[in-house]
Amino acid sequence: MRGNVAHFRSTVCVSQDPSTKRRHPRGYIEFLEQHNTSLENHVAFLEHTIRECNPDLDLDNLPRNRNRNSDSNSNSSLRHEDDTLIATSTDEAVDPTLRRPLSSPQEAPPSLDKDGVAGVAAEPDSLAPNSGPVIDDMSSLELLCLRSAGADPHYFGASSAYSFTKMFSASLRAVRKQAPGLTMSGIRDQSFESRPCATPAPLPNRALVSMLTSAYFDQVHPQFPFLHRPSYLQWEEEVMAASEAGMTPNPVYAFFVYALCAVGALTGPLAGATLPEGLYAAAEGLFENVMQQNSLESIQAILCCAMYSIRSPIGVSVWMLSGLALRQCLELGLHRKIRWSKMKSNSLKVELRKRVFWCSYNLDRAVAITLGRPVGIADHDIDVELPLDIDDEYITMNGVTKPPRTSKMEPVTTISTAIHTIRLRQIWARIQSSVYPQVGAEATIQSSALFERFKRELADWLESAPEQLPSNRANNNSFGSKEWFSLMYHHSILLLHRHRLHQYRHHHPNHPTPSSVYMDCAHSAQAICMVYRQLYVSQRLNDTWGALHVLFLGGVTFLHCLWSSRDARLAYRQDKVSTICTSALIVLAIMAERWSAVEAYRDAFEMLCSATQTMLAETSSSSASCPPTMPVISSTGHGHDQFTDYLSYMTEVGMCSSVEELLSNMVE
Repeated sequence: MRGNVAHFRSTVCVSQDPSTKRRHPRGYIEFLEQHNTSLENHVAFLEHTIRECNPDLDLDNLPRNRNRNSDSNSNSSLRHEDDTLIATSTDEAVDPTLRRPLSSPQEAPPSLDKDGVAGVAAEPDSLAPNSGPVIDDMSSLELLCLRSAGADPHYFGASSAYSFTKMFSASLRAVRKQAPGLTMSGIRDQSFESRPCATPAPLPNRALVSMLTSAYFDQVHPQFPFLHRPSYLQWEEEVMAASEAGMTPNPVYAFFVYALCAVGALTGPLAGATLPEGLYAAAEGLFENVMQQNSLESIQAILCCAMYSIRSPIGVSVWMLSGLALRQCLELGLHRKIRWSKMKSNSLKVELRKRVFWCSYNLDRAVAITLGRPVGIADHDIDVELPLDIDDEYITMNGVTKPPRTSKMEPVTTISTAIHTIRLRQIWARIQSSVYPQVGAEATIQSSALFERFKRELADWLESAPEQLPSNRANNNSFGSKEWFSLMYHHSILLLHRHRLHQYRHHHPNHPTPSSVYMDCAHSAQAICMVYRQLYVSQRLNDTWGALHVLFLGGVTFLHCLWSSRDARLAYRQDKVSTICTSALIVLAIMAERWSAVEAYRDAFEMLCSATQTMLAETSSSSASCPPTMPVISSTGHGHDQFTDYLSYMTEVGMCSSVEELLSNMVE
């Protein structure tokens, strides 16, 4: 018996995967996790070393030199010794550093400092620029093999963090030339294809950097407060001090300085100059350093790119960026409440985690619901609290030094409006899940009580809106103003009723849309047109994709209601209709002067307005009570082909799903 026990003690303990029948040694999963972490650290260190040795080398476009020492000298063989897989290479040109153990203490990846902020590890002396040849064959990094007991060797390429960083950085550089605001849809405007790529700009002087970042925190930060201003100012000071001393600044800190300067430049008179593009190009060159951290700072960097894309003629699709940011939030568990964690002792880190997640949520909801696309996360999967309503300077690592705002009667903070906007996105999410039909399913008749409940929620939201920040008011910025909240409210009313205007007409002809719905939509639509004209004439609003499509949705909805409802036609005299249509056309004309892609929207809306005015004139002069019938633009009518061209162009550029549904009724 003892002999048998001794025999079994010398036997390797293995387990068998029931699906693949492969046998794995004990601790196999733990080994894979440790090995993968080691590989990621190794790749990150090698990239850092390469950049230090040769800063001009583009790691994304390295030539694969297969003729060196002939192909026969680059063969690699795999052999088993004592159940251990060993990779050997006969290629003497491979850098010796690749053959050192992956767990070498010198091979430290970019590290985190005491505040949890990404930094870069110091370069080891043994790998100084003059210590050996630069690695010029990235395929050497792919000589990585793992083995399971009793199974054949499996090839594994570059590690996951390395691949993701490369893939995302390539996308960041590839999707650049787009029309202003079109970056929500990611469809490029051909009129911008000839635009030359910007040359990275040098870091501006201290005074200009301070001015640009102040503009960012005054005008952009209150809307998306995913950064902590005191922490950023420390980063900025370190970058400026290193730059003035002729030293290379921390690339992670430098990225945020360049990115915030680029976005800040877009908020003022420099928006049309080359400086914002040059600063953003410089930030792009540092982007990989932040993404390699796979940390909170990585998500903040993605959101910085989104802030630029929203306001610039170039940039990555906001739809793509919002999705990436939210997915990274889920990866780090930012959507869940932290019940037990050492992080609870770091109040700054806890608040930043909440801010980063909810800003990503805000952006995702705005883009998804406007475009009619799926949201990135369901609300029932979220249990993290909203951020504290408190100014940045009162949040420290050791705690909050001032009670947060909890009442409407208290003075507003820099993030009060952002938190209130997030609450509106949550209402949008409930509307989407309760009112909108599932894809492919037939629309059902919803209870009127459901719509009344949502209307009360939206009215309460508008009533409880905070006051506008004095800084936004001083800078003639519409964000957080009464007009801005009014636009958000009326847009929400249109989103609430969008399917009642379209689906009931086709699927439930015996249950026509109630007249009150047309009246509500007509009222909100005309309010959108009038408020947009007021904001544009006073130069309080910039050109964005969102502004264009909310305005166009408002204009088309107003015309649709006039064609569909007798009560709406009686409520708005012809001179009032003319004023509303002219207000929308003025704003579209202003946009078209700055952005040629808007011309199709302007001309198409003008044709719809002209047809509607004709219909109203004929209806008022006719003694017959026969109501007008759609389509507004028929296939045999004048201008149909021209309107179809406009519609085709708008579809290529990117069309709001609500507009698409309404136009399907109005155009044959």
